[in-house]
Amino acid sequence: MPTEARRIAIVGGGSLGLFVGGRLARAGNEVHIAGRGREGLPQAVAAEGDEAWQVPARFLAVDELRGPYAQVVVTVKSHDLPPLLPALAALGDGRSQFVFLQNGVPWWWTHKEADGGAPPLARTVAVVVHHAVERTAPGRIRVRRTGSDRYLCGRPAAAGQVAQAAQVGDAAADPALAALVAGWQAAGIPAEQRADIRAEVWGKLMGNATLNPLSAITGATVGELAGTRETREVLLAGMAEIARIAAAEGCPSPTTPQQRVARAELVGAVRTSMLQDRLAGRRLETDALLAAPIAIADAHGIAVPVLRTLLAGLRFAGGR
Repeated sequence: MPTEARRIAIVGGGSLGLFVGGRLARAGNEVHIAGRGREGLPQAVAAEGDEAWQVPARFLAVDELRGPYAQVVVTVKSHDLPPLLPALAALGDGRSQFVFLQNGVPWWWTHKEADGGAPPLARTVAVVVHHAVERTAPGRIRVRRTGSDRYLCGRPAAAGQVAQAAQVGDAAADPALAALVAGWQAAGIPAEQRADIRAEVWGKLMGNATLNPLSAITGATVGELAGTRETREVLLAGMAEIARIAAAEGCPSPTTPQQRVARAELVGAVRTSMLQDRLAGRRLETDALLAAPIAIADAHGIAVPVLRTLLAGLRFAGGR
């Protein structure tokens, strides 16, 4: 499918924002990256395998963005999103796609269109990211490649609904989403279209709700946690709790705890984003990754002792 150059805003200048924005800019798109601080960003460099490349984007403050943009790509942490959400729609027009790359239980899980204050769900794209991209210094990121790198893209649906999408790969059902995925693929981003993104959210959360807090508490890398018997058992037990919550929500996880831990072993000596945030003194994504799934478990009457223990430990370690 042919692609054309587009005007794209990246809201969030962290590791994922720099990678996605950099790839899209290198493909010929006009890309504006907006973050809270600009230290190192104008000279941002990505190290990917044996290659190091400059991020050829324009760097702005969020309030300097001027729409309309064909794509508004949001990569900020979940706790930074609420004050930004109402303003995002103004960055687009009637054809713009609003793309969210975020961990944990997403904002749209219980959102109703009548509530307002957010981009329309029909033009919202949820992206579940399986890719190790690490910030090593201001304006510097390290991109690790594995055989399982994926950016899973789909239309969100509120809890209890079935996503109105066709089978995977049916571009005719959602040409706007298919065009976005094709454009990202052409830019070197391993994007894939998914008919029901809700199950993928829980598949990712299986790792985020266990690996992330345990790494922030212990200081261990993903590979160390997955490869050590004692921590591996904690991971498997916590992942089983997430799987039960997902099933109760009507969207069984597409992966098992054993498969998820095996994938973590392949990632190796990578620090999770939560560990990176703790070491840098930044606020941790405690609510979206742990408090929110625990609240959903409570609503279903599901016991989640491992997740509760991780949440308690994370709060002592500096989470909120």
